[in-house]
Amino acid sequence: MLTPAITIRDACESDLAELTGLMTDLGYPTTYDEFAVRFKDIAAHPDYKTIVAVAGDELVGMAGLSKNIFYEMNGMYLRVLAFVVKQNRRELGIGRLLIEASEHWAVEQGLNTVLISSGNRTERDAAHAFYKKMGYAIKSSGFVKKL
Repeated sequence: MLTPAITIRDACESDLAELTGLMTDLGYPTTYDEFAVRFKDIAAHPDYKTIVAVAGDELVGMAGLSKNIFYEMNGMYLRVLAFVVKQNRRELGIGRLLIEASEHWAVEQGLNTVLISSGNRTERDAAHAFYKKMGYAIKSSGFVKKL
């Protein structure tokens, strides 16, 4: 499949329908209305940024980013909180472009470390291989508890 030139840009409110679909592709089904509430808060927060990959008129990927302060050392880092490329557009270099754009924003913000959040589920194995290929190392596991 030939892919039109990919443009990376900031997400905007008109992307909500496609972002909602991408969240489902990521394994977090949501409705348009639910995601609209989250996106409004994310877009208004100065330490958050959502970038999208666009091929022609089609939104084909996204990265949800946040700037964070280290507790364990001085400085700040970028955390990639959400990262997804449309199922039928994977392995075409779109993920690489999104990672590179995320890293570029981190450098612009004076950040020198990038942490990618990724689940430990079997369906994430391909994503983990991709992150390793991009130069990332597995560092830790997280724990979660709903209150």
